[in-house]
Amino acid sequence: MFYASKLTQFILLPSNLLAIIGLLGLVALIAKRLRLGVVLLGVSTALLLAGGWSPVGPALLVVLEDRFSPPSINGPVDGIVLLGGAVNTHITAERGQPALNDGGERLTAVASLARKYPAARLVLSGGASHVLSDEPVTESAVARDLLVQLGIEPGRIEMEERSRDICENAE
Repeated sequence: MFYASKLTQFILLPSNLLAIIGLLGLVALIAKRLRLGVVLLGVSTALLLAGGWSPVGPALLVVLEDRFSPPSINGPVDGIVLLGGAVNTHITAERGQPALNDGGERLTAVASLARKYPAARLVLSGGASHVLSDEPVTESAVARDLLVQLGIEPGRIEMEERSRDICENAE
């Protein structure tokens, strides 16, 4: 299931999907299906330009992100869970220093919550999530090191380092 989810994720990533449409357009041209090839290449190019170079893509993301307001916490907090997805383990392993990706704000949010709720336990979930991964670095280990550097007490942190995707994180 892990490999199927990674393949589906790759195909459904909007930029990859548009590139696949462009490649299908090239195949159609080679197969002498000129009208279909031109249409597919045109659609692919137009959408890549609109989503990648214009403010349309970021504007659509803002609409999605602003749909839900941050939750308010009204009671005691016993635990804080950080799911994987904030660390690039390949770059971290190659450079020997933490490399965060666009989910890096998860770590700063956990650090802030950990300070706000000093009695809460922290659970870090995330292994090495790449398909062809044999690196010894896990997302949880990198997150733990960063949180400790940010002043979080190491004894509060529990780690799960085997999960490779969000489904396995939740399990």
